[in-house]
Amino acid sequence: MKAERVVWRPYPVERSARLEEFLSECEGRIGMDLGSRSIKAAGLVDGEHVLWITDTETMICSGTPPLTDGFRCVTTGYGRGMIKGATSINEIRAHVVGVLSSLDIDTFTLIDIGGQDFKVIRVKDRGIVDFSMNDKCAAGTGRFLEKMAGMLGMTVMELGSHKGRRKVLESTCSVFTETELISLMVEGVSREELASGVIYSVFERLRPHLRAYPDDAIVLTGGASLLPGISGTISEHSNAEVMVPKDSRFMGALGCYHADLDRVRVPLKRAALSNLSRRQVLSGP
Repeated sequence: MKAERVVWRPYPVERSARLEEFLSECEGRIGMDLGSRSIKAAGLVDGEHVLWITDTETMICSGTPPLTDGFRCVTTGYGRGMIKGATSINEIRAHVVGVLSSLDIDTFTLIDIGGQDFKVIRVKDRGIVDFSMNDKCAAGTGRFLEKMAGMLGMTVMELGSHKGRRKVLESTCSVFTETELISLMVEGVSREELASGVIYSVFERLRPHLRAYPDDAIVLTGGASLLPGISGTISEHSNAEVMVPKDSRFMGALGCYHADLDRVRVPLKRAALSNLSRRQVLSGP
């Protein structure tokens, strides 16, 4: 049985961004994705399903409050161990459960582009079949996009409005890309063409991972999923339908919120067994 579809609303901006106050208002349980750039949470407040977000630096400075007795908290992400008394699950599992609880889809390839890495996960019949990660290099991640946008004098949203149409940048390393970008700017290449080239380079980082899986459906999540140029480029240069869930950057938090519910199950398929021992795909409650 699939998870019940619920309507999630943003936490009111006029209320405090402090985690301690948000936790005090939540009922029963909460799911949290503690990423390198931002902290996302999903919980029930006054009978409504609410999404809360703050930047990681703010949370580190304000501290993490202890959980009260009987309160259920499931965490994922780089900082999943920051919440004392919480149960932690792997990011692979969290994002897949989040998508399964949000979309009526059973078989797809999930691309999650985070602040420091990206994950490409193959799901078939609601089970994880295989996955790969780019966790050794910042190229193609949110931090890479922030850096490139700054060099071009754009916001990340402005950069992400450009669709990657062709290869402009030869470098695949984020450090060398910076040098190449400066050289092209000196040569007089327009900001728009360079922005398009940056977005195309993100797709180039993803393409080898995508080639391993069928061209049927792609679900895009993470902060970069909010950039239409990213989703448009992937769609244009692949044969797959690209879907962006409504609350796409909250999939990890939603996966944690739903992780201990019997309605959502993520079985491990045989093809992923080779990855289980070193990556702990389905570790958790």
